[in-house]
Amino acid sequence: MIQVCDAIMGTGKSSAAITYMNEHKEEKFIYITPYLEEAERIKNGCKSMHFVEPSDKLKEYGFKKSEHTAALIKQGKNITTTHQAFKRYTEDMLDDIREYGYRLIIDENVDVLEKYDFHPDDIQLAIDSGLIIRDEDTYYLAKEDYNGRLYHELRQFLKVRQLIQMEDSAGTHLFYWVLPPELITAFKDVIILTYIFKGQSLHHFLEMYQLPYEYIGIQKTESGHYRFCDYPGYTPEYVSHLKDMIHILDNDRMNNIGDSYHALSMSWFGRDENNVEQLKNNVNNCINNIWRNAPAGEKMWGTFNDCRCKISGKGYTRSFLRFNMKATNEYRNRHYMIYLVNLFMNVGEKTFYHKHGIEADDDMYALSIMVQWIWRSAIRDGDEIYLYIPSRRMRNLLENWIEETVQGGNTINEA
Repeated sequence: MIQVCDAIMGTGKSSAAITYMNEHKEEKFIYITPYLEEAERIKNGCKSMHFVEPSDKLKEYGFKKSEHTAALIKQGKNITTTHQAFKRYTEDMLDDIREYGYRLIIDENVDVLEKYDFHPDDIQLAIDSGLIIRDEDTYYLAKEDYNGRLYHELRQFLKVRQLIQMEDSAGTHLFYWVLPPELITAFKDVIILTYIFKGQSLHHFLEMYQLPYEYIGIQKTESGHYRFCDYPGYTPEYVSHLKDMIHILDNDRMNNIGDSYHALSMSWFGRDENNVEQLKNNVNNCINNIWRNAPAGEKMWGTFNDCRCKISGKGYTRSFLRFNMKATNEYRNRHYMIYLVNLFMNVGEKTFYHKHGIEADDDMYALSIMVQWIWRSAIRDGDEIYLYIPSRRMRNLLENWIEETVQGGNTINEA
């Protein structure tokens, strides 16, 4: 059974998961999270269950986290680990997971497709040598007994995952790592903790493989504890005050740079240096003039990693936070934020979903990432925040989301 707890930040999803695991101590659990700090929280919250975090610092396992993970699963240990480590589970690990009847809790969305940097010429040489075979756009390992170095990385990759070739609008070859459905179906039960699920790749994954799921909610008890329930349930009190808590900069001179539909997209940053320079001036103006009385330690800005150096400037370079950061509490003192992205799903990824009958929604995708980034800030503690979002599209998405959320409560999963 797959259950999705699609609830706004601050609803108590992680706390409910801790309650659930403590009430099912006879079961085996694997809890995956984007960041190690959350893994520590699980270990501390379920002390009697003795959760173990796989390590790459143990000599007896060859200093390999994957070897340590495999050993822990064979021992039937409760495990907390990261998304990236989880994606590398092998067929042998999944066999042991089935045998023990492990339950899986996924904290935040797991990316099911990743760009992998193999050159097409190398792929063709591997085909010519008989190491791999191609079936339409998917590549499989043909020779298990290859022990050479030239294709070692490719062989190790194909031992656990498929490789898919696609082309984007420019004709570029893209090779993606695909999350196999067995990483979900091997578990006795799965609970996914997230928000705006329908905009995320894990939702498309479940739909593509026709894996049924149901929504669950959060209940806050009279004693202040959180637990899962069968209905939408608890919505934090702050949701009704979002309009008073989120102040979006309304300044035509500062915002007109983002008026066009694709302004501040990844391709936009590479097309027009004059526009990028103007955007940098706007950021400097916002940080050092409009918000000049705000403490430097309360400011934060984000954009694409590859565009960071184009915008960095005096007084704010060190306050950068990657545009898609989630599941961290380190920035909860930030009240003044600048979001310099206009998000669209990768063309190759969107084509992949479409090929499998799934129509991905760019707006839901963009909104799910932006809202998570905003919630790294002081709004987590109920404080007011101030935002500069120059992209008109992204600004409208946020404003509409605030309006709908205030009016309807936590109903995003019903959209």
